[in-house]
Amino acid sequence: MRFPVRVRPSRFVFLLAVLALLAAAGARSLRPADVKTLFAEARLRGALIVGVPYLAPPLAAGAKVRTPERLDSAMAQRLGKSLGLPVALRQADAAQAQALLASGAVDLVLADQTGAEGDAVLPEDVKRVPTGYATRPQAVIRDDTAMRRWPDVAGHTVCMSEAAAAAQALARHWGATVRIYRVPSDALVAVREGRCDLGLVDDTVRTPLMSYPEWKKFSATLPLEDSPVEHVWLLRGKPEAAWLAGEMRQWRGQGAWREMASQWARNVAFDVYLDQNVPDCHG
Repeated sequence: MRFPVRVRPSRFVFLLAVLALLAAAGARSLRPADVKTLFAEARLRGALIVGVPYLAPPLAAGAKVRTPERLDSAMAQRLGKSLGLPVALRQADAAQAQALLASGAVDLVLADQTGAEGDAVLPEDVKRVPTGYATRPQAVIRDDTAMRRWPDVAGHTVCMSEAAAAAQALARHWGATVRIYRVPSDALVAVREGRCDLGLVDDTVRTPLMSYPEWKKFSATLPLEDSPVEHVWLLRGKPEAAWLAGEMRQWRGQGAWREMASQWARNVAFDVYLDQNVPDCHG
């Protein structure tokens, strides 16, 4: 009489089963429902408060609404959408970040960081999450310019928005006369109308801006200078930091930075179109 042979599962099959269970648990941990457990104070408040390096003052009655410098607002709004929370912005530089986070005045801070600052030690409860997005000022100049190097800028008028701190420092370093405008489109209109010899915007947004036909004759530039400024998130809470790091990886994989930069360029090009009431003075 034959008895059925009992086959013991191999250790390999057992290991595969364990890995499958772990993968399933990991997938469950990434489900959108779990996001609702993050940033508890923001959920109780009903809004995610994001600290940004520069926040424009409220517009005066009747003032035109124009696209601000930087992608800070777009980044904050995109993050709020992922969390299912409305967003409020508050001006906060990196030096204020720790105190504001500790008091609960902000939920996270978007800070500018150069290479050396990335090595700075933070308090144990403050986490730094790189965005993977970095910028440098880049020149916007008419194609018929005689300027080829940064020393050529000395004595010339360079225009940028008041939020473009790195651009202002760069222009002053090379002996330029700095003229500051409220928003980038105002500075770029001044370049187009000949009131400024060149303008400065972030390199990441200059490339898509130059793709528009009306900017073809302003596509001259100068070599990029200095180290890029990386934009990082500062926040409290290990679960929040771990989720945010994963979110930034998704943004990079989805081309979010390119998408936001292209939208910025589209908006600013339209702002300039609305504002420029006279032809380019150089024809």
